[in-house]
Amino acid sequence: MSGAAGVARLARSPAFYLAAAWIVWRRELLRYRRERSQWFGGVSRAVLWLVVLGFGLGASFRDIEGYTYAQYMLPGVATLNVLFASTQSAIALVWDREVGLMREVLVSPAPVTSVAAGKVLGGATVALIQATIALAFAPVVGVSLAPDRLLLAWAVVFCMGITMTSIGVLIASRMRSFEGFGSISNGVVLPLYFLSGSVFPLKGIIGGVGFLEIPDTLRAELARLGIHALGGGWVVRLPAWLQVLVYVNPVSYQLDLLRYVLLDYQQLPMVADVALVAAAPVLAMGVAVRAMARMAGQR
Repeated sequence: MSGAAGVARLARSPAFYLAAAWIVWRRELLRYRRERSQWFGGVSRAVLWLVVLGFGLGASFRDIEGYTYAQYMLPGVATLNVLFASTQSAIALVWDREVGLMREVLVSPAPVTSVAAGKVLGGATVALIQATIALAFAPVVGVSLAPDRLLLAWAVVFCMGITMTSIGVLIASRMRSFEGFGSISNGVVLPLYFLSGSVFPLKGIIGGVGFLEIPDTLRAELARLGIHALGGGWVVRLPAWLQVLVYVNPVSYQLDLLRYVLLDYQQLPMVADVALVAAAPVLAMGVAVRAMARMAGQR
């Protein structure tokens, strides 16, 4: 009886909570280190989006508010790596549940809060590493990263990773098979990414090829359609329905703050950016804990 009481007392101690979270966090890092496909995915996405697409479209778009298209894409590619890494870390819960590992963890004395915290923080750490792979291409696209900017970028990315991993845990807790990962990738990650202003600006002037040669009649026709050519650039504004989708997307604000940190360029209110980046991880972590507790109740 005394032994059981001692175990119960230990399980309620802060040191035990921290140790349990640290073990789960460390397991996430070990799994990531062994998964070479994730390393390859982080590098390949950076090369494809920044080098191939960035410089390819850069031949048509001279600049976006003074930045090249590749520079504009840099925060977006870092965000894309965060979204994929966070989702993959969270969806691994389904595999752990299928092989019985999650059942053993949930029936152990480890508190559900510690397990969820370790899982989410581990996923956020992996997302931070993946985002850093994209940020390493900054010199290639002509972006200079001072130490203070890099630290702030890491802070924003880590908060983004906590939010997205927590959302992924919620999704994984309701999945019944690992085969559904592809639909989650296409149905959650890509819409969040493309509707965040990562690929195209929400508003502003985009420079392109041949603006000075546009005839006045064509300029008038474009203006009638809401597209204005002024001097050396297009004045761009998204359709109202698309603006709504962008504004309700939480990733839009996280990405906007990351772009401001890296490029001194933003398109959304700073207050909204900071408030969401600060509050979203706390709220999302609470959602992840509830999802893990629900899984524990179903074991």
